[in-house]
Amino acid sequence: MADLFRITTQFLHVFAGILWIGGGVYSAFVQLPAVLAAPPAARGAVMAQLGPRQVRYLLRVAEVTIATGVLNLFATNRAQQLTDPLGSRWAIVLLLGILLAIGLYVLLRTAVAPRVVQMLSLGPKAAGGDAAAAAEVAQIVTRLRTLGFVQVGIGVLIILAMVTARLS
Repeated sequence: MADLFRITTQFLHVFAGILWIGGGVYSAFVQLPAVLAAPPAARGAVMAQLGPRQVRYLLRVAEVTIATGVLNLFATNRAQQLTDPLGSRWAIVLLLGILLAIGLYVLLRTAVAPRVVQMLSLGPKAAGGDAAAAAEVAQIVTRLRTLGFVQVGIGVLIILAMVTARLS
């Protein structure tokens, strides 16, 4: 039974992590460029549907990834190794990965999600000809693009840390 719990927890952790980081990569390199290439009149309706769903999706898979990561520490009986975070290479890189994952989640919750909401509230004004709103939307889109690339970079570092920990 303990093996089934460990295997299930590890599978869910890795699968959710793939969905989280993969969702960020897809958003940054496929979705946002495609939306920006669409005619401005079509963007609003698409973003009104896509933005909130995307943020909810990324937040939920991030939460599942973090929660199953914590469960995984106990399922593998390795939680006690983190009591001395500098005691082994495994503990160092795992702690780094944990901190990066939590940081990425906080970034998503505090920087990305509010910008999406802000963009959606300004979108109709910009589409109605409000030049100030249009300029602000453009700034938000630039900021979201930058945040997307930051998320991808942090995601790559998390994966590197987890692979390094696994091989330690």
